[in-house]
Amino acid sequence: MADRTSAGLFGWIFKLLAENPTDDHKTIAREIYAYSAGYDFSEYQMNADDAGLRLGIARKGKNPDHPERGEVTLWPGEPGHEAGNEWSNDD
Repeated sequence: MADRTSAGLFGWIFKLLAENPTDDHKTIAREIYAYSAGYDFSEYQMNADDAGLRLGIARKGKNPDHPERGEVTLWPGEPGHEAGNEWSNDD
């Protein structure tokens, strides 16, 4: 079962940071995103695709596992994201 409470919390944080996507906010968002892997939810459950894009975490592209979906928002770790990934959790 997905942890929708955590998904909502992470989404809310990303939306707040994306209101003013400074370099500092982007760095904070990357650090926070790294922690989200420890929770049981999918990125779409955060309802924060636009925020992820504004913060440079997510990117638009085609998921090679589901090309029939066309261009979608891809988060780190999802197939197809790697080509546009400009950062890693090792920063």
